[in-house]
Amino acid sequence: MKLSFSGSLSELGMGLSATAKCEVRNVKWEPLNSNFDFWPLTSEIGGIIMDFICTGDDLELIPEEVVRETGITFPEAHIDKNSMATVARALRKHRGDVITRVPFCVTVEADAYGAHIKLGDAINGPRVESYPFTSIGELSTIQGLDLNIGRIKEVLDAVEILAISGEKVALSVEGPFTILSSLIDPMNFYKGMRKDPQRVREVLSVVEEGIIRYSLEGIKRGASIISYGDPVGAMGIIGPKVYREYSGPSSWRIIKGIKDAGGNFILHLCGKTSTALEKMERASTYPIETNDTVTYGRALLEQLDMKTQTLVVGHRCIKGSLNRMVNPILWGIELIE
Repeated sequence: MKLSFSGSLSELGMGLSATAKCEVRNVKWEPLNSNFDFWPLTSEIGGIIMDFICTGDDLELIPEEVVRETGITFPEAHIDKNSMATVARALRKHRGDVITRVPFCVTVEADAYGAHIKLGDAINGPRVESYPFTSIGELSTIQGLDLNIGRIKEVLDAVEILAISGEKVALSVEGPFTILSSLIDPMNFYKGMRKDPQRVREVLSVVEEGIIRYSLEGIKRGASIISYGDPVGAMGIIGPKVYREYSGPSSWRIIKGIKDAGGNFILHLCGKTSTALEKMERASTYPIETNDTVTYGRALLEQLDMKTQTLVVGHRCIKGSLNRMVNPILWGIELIE
């Protein structure tokens, strides 16, 4: 059992064994399985907020059985709407899931902004080949996201194809730091923060607007869930100072922009995103009781059926949708102004 927190075990005033269960806000919590070694919630014990731990990869691995069954080659599934929809549906059935996820990588938005992406194959998915920008000055020339061309258009079209066929679709959307890490060498980006912070904020503003617009177009096309995360912008990667000044506020604005647009959909936040926002006191949580006989994915869809407005949830991983609800609770997220 892995446990991470902002402090030491002695500060918690207790010892934890591998079989320990702890009472937090009157709810028992424990790790779910070996594939996703994370806690299903983040809570405060003695003023300390526990960190979210997730070992899920950012690349959707496509089993050989799915490749053989569909007959679709790669990188075709990353660039063609029909192939993407076919693979996504087959992958959902192969897993025995209730949620169909697209796309299969974290490079779609960056690609739309001009990133040089090597699409790879079924084993080695899309990755950055080289950076199109070498400085913040160059990066500041990026234009608004065009949703009508390239892979990003194919993803949106695939969402529509899947939704029309009756699939419950989760559109995975990346945050600004993850997108920008494919456009410029991170070292040059962080140098820009020190030398020209205002220009960095202007770049973030452009990317934020694009992410919000992309997410809302996904909803318009039929997505039931927007799955948002910014793994490169996580507090544990960039540190508390940069997170509080740049990444955290940027994600907060994106979440607010998507939620405020309204609609009957779920905005699912990566646990790293939701817990970090709670740490910096820009979000709070509340429990949503659900059925302990269902999987996490079914619990989400049950909430979708019961709600008539946008529901923001977090503190879990969308890739854990097959996990049985050890604790029959979802964690709703409220933004703090």
